[in-house]
Amino acid sequence: MSNNRKEAEALALPPMGRFMQTFSMVLFFLLGVVVTVLLVANPFGLRFLPGSAGQADPDGHTAAHMKPGTLYQCPMHPEVLEAQPGQCPICKMDLMPVESAIDDGSAVTLGANGEREILHWYAPMDPTYVRDEPGLSPMGMNLVPKYADDSTKNEASVVRIDPVQVQNIGVVSEKVRVEDIGRSSRTVGILDFNADEITWVNTKFEGWIEKVYVNYVGQDVKQGQPLFEIYSPELVTTQEEYVRALGYRASLESSKREQTLKQADSLVASTRDRLVYWDISEEQIEELERTRSVQRRITILSPANGVVAEIMEEALEGMYIRPGMNLYKIADLSTVWVHAAVYESDMPWIRKEQPAVVTFRHEADRVFRGEVLFLYPEVSRETRTLKICVEVPNPNGRLRPGMYADVVVHGPPVTDAIVVPQSAVIRSGERNIVFVDLGDGRFRPAEVKLGITGTGDRIQVIEGVVPGEAVVTQAQFMLDSESRIQEAIAKFVRPGKGRP
Repeated sequence: MSNNRKEAEALALPPMGRFMQTFSMVLFFLLGVVVTVLLVANPFGLRFLPGSAGQADPDGHTAAHMKPGTLYQCPMHPEVLEAQPGQCPICKMDLMPVESAIDDGSAVTLGANGEREILHWYAPMDPTYVRDEPGLSPMGMNLVPKYADDSTKNEASVVRIDPVQVQNIGVVSEKVRVEDIGRSSRTVGILDFNADEITWVNTKFEGWIEKVYVNYVGQDVKQGQPLFEIYSPELVTTQEEYVRALGYRASLESSKREQTLKQADSLVASTRDRLVYWDISEEQIEELERTRSVQRRITILSPANGVVAEIMEEALEGMYIRPGMNLYKIADLSTVWVHAAVYESDMPWIRKEQPAVVTFRHEADRVFRGEVLFLYPEVSRETRTLKICVEVPNPNGRLRPGMYADVVVHGPPVTDAIVVPQSAVIRSGERNIVFVDLGDGRFRPAEVKLGITGTGDRIQVIEGVVPGEAVVTQAQFMLDSESRIQEAIAKFVRPGKGRP
């Protein structure tokens, strides 16, 4: 019904209207044919590829110098460089325009079709997988082209990144400097008594303790202060012999027999020496000589200043003691020892009498300075560390044995050393790499030989860089990734062929 209506309406048109309708249809048809012929034949040599501003030579192989903005690069994968806009085959990000020529006037090599000449194709995640034509890698990723101009215009092993991208990824460089550097070993230690300032109190005779003056640990004592009183039958007998010897010699003073006087003097001297050998003080012996009165109990005095660190028994009164039995341990706390453990790698830098700094976490503002007193002769088989002893002054007595301490031992400094920041070094286990900033987005990897590590962020470089060069301290891992891609391809591709 509808078709019949349309035919009726068409017949209702005047003859002139039907002619114009037919003419329009024929004109649009002819115009479509002409446009199709022009697009296919291209008789005027028109180019419709965006970004191909460079003109080819009569042979169609190379362009002179392509203008900036004719190449497109992935911002995350600098190795992806295309002659037209598109997406990165690795991360699918939009390619960004970059300059095709560099400052040295090098040219971009084009193929017969006016595009960049491709040497081979490689896998983006495995640069050793190289093929002559595009395809998929074993991991299912599109192969990435390697262009001929990449190997001709760049110096060997030099990584090139657009200066805009250098700023975007945050590359920071710092000059190589010459300065004095010192090795420091940091460890922890435990405080202990100074073994040279420990005094043990004992007797050389047997007896019973009858009265105690110092009977608890931690009590401060002075030299000559009474510690306890002891009754010793042997000591009483010796006192009596000494008093009798003194009386016998006094009775012979009026005698003119010199031989007898000498024997009396020898008896007095031998008896007195016996009291001295038993550690009876000179004051006590003089008191006995003056009074000629035998003391039943002898007072034992402190032989040194310090604090009581140990007592043999909690209650000494009434205790029977034998010769050589240690009763008191008196320690002088004017100096303390810090026993610390250093690793084997630090052993070559630790020497006797080296300065050391001791700090405590509960008193971070206080610093105690001392020196290495001695090194223990054996390395621990369990921890592979060597114990050292640092002596530290303790003028106010606030340091107590058993406290934990942070210890830093400063080794001998190395003068006029070439140093770089530690953050500039990439450590792979087999070698150490730094990237030298050549300027204009060019970076050269340099293998370095390292020396000692300083107290701050500095590390010594024995060889590999020279003072005045700039090394990358941030974002160098992205440069290392690009450098490894170039190195791997150069290693596995034979000259003149596109696959290993």
